[in-house]
Order: sequence, then structure tokens, then C-alpha cells
Amino acid sequence: MLLYPVASIRSHSSLRAEQAALTRSRILDAAAHEFEEQGYAGARIDDIAAAAGVAVPTVYKVFTNKVNLLVGSLNRAMAGDDAARIDQQDWFTEQLDEPDPERQLHLIARNARRIYECAGRLLNVLRGAAPLDAELNRAWQGIAAQRLDRSQATAESLNAKDGGRLRLSRAETATTLWTLTEPELFATYTAGRRTADQYESWLGDILCRSLLD
Repeated sequence: MLLYPVASIRSHSSLRAEQAALTRSRILDAAAHEFEEQGYAGARIDDIAAAAGVAVPTVYKVFTNKVNLLVGSLNRAMAGDDAARIDQQDWFTEQLDEPDPERQLHLIARNARRIYECAGRLLNVLRGAAPLDAELNRAWQGIAAQRLDRSQATAESLNAKDGGRLRLSRAETATTLWTLTEPELFATYTAGRRTADQYESWLGDILCRSLLD
């Protein structure tokens, strides 16, 4: 005989899952702020735990180590969830499915701006720390590889609909997209008085001029 109704068991299970998700979210918020302000080497698990309102062992139980904290924070900043992928987001599939090639290139600029406004500082932290740690370097190389995959998918999409307007081969189009959407370029462009709005407009225009007749 069941001691508790099945609905009650499910309710408790759902509540625990919700609480775990909220705890994870608080830790990631605190970690992102700490990494942005202190860099990778300067970020301390103790400070992240204190800012998140959890015990230090809880941080280690959820994320194991500082590398996973940085990668999780970065994935969340880029895709909205630390377990999600950019190529699964509606705003990415929107640009992939856009029928007009010029409009598609401007959507790429919009999406690059979106990613780097949210995650640019964390990307810089990871890029700076990657040469010092093999696991962080793998994470950095993985991000670059995923960006190349997205550029190749976009090049295929453009090639299928361009109506003869593409100036370059599909492979060269992918390489151009990959190069011109590098996070370092966003950081360099906006380092002075130029804004993210200006970056988006500039990148969209450059992509159109580089790739379309």
C-alpha cells in the first residue's frame, strides 16, 4: 500500500526539480558576475557561493569545478540556458530560414550583436584563460567549432537561395562569415565610442558587400 498518493509524490518531485533549477540559476548568475569582474584566475568559489546564497559544497555538487562554472555561465549567456545550443534558438533558425539573402546577412549581424552583448565579457575571460588550462582550451576550441558549423549551415542556406548573387564559393562564404563574426572583432569595434547598434549596422553592411553582388 502506498503511503503517499502518486500525485503527491510527483508534486514533491516537481518542487525539488524547480528548487534545483533555481539554485543552479542563482549560482550561474553569481559566477557570471564574478568572472566578468575578477577574471578566471581571480574568481573565487567562496565568493560565488556567498553571492548565490548557497554553501560552497553546493556549488561543487552542482558544477564540480570552476571550469564547468565558467562554461555553464557562458553557455547560458549565449543561448539562454547552460544546456542549450545557439543553433536550437528561434532567433538563429529565423535567420537560417530567411528567404532574402540580404536580409539574412543583416539577421546574422543582429544575432552576433545579441550574443556578444550578452556574453562578450565572458568570452574574453575564456579566451584569456584558455592557454593556461587544457580543459578551458577545449571549451574555447569547441565554441569556435560550433561557430564554424553555424557559418557553414548559413552558407548552405545562402547558396540554396541566392539566385546567383553570391560572390564566393560556399566554402569561402562560410569562412568569411566565420571570420567576420569573431567575438574579438566585436570587442575591438566597440572598445572606443562605437556602440553595439553601430556594430550591427556595420557588420550587416560588410557582409552584404563581401558576399553579394
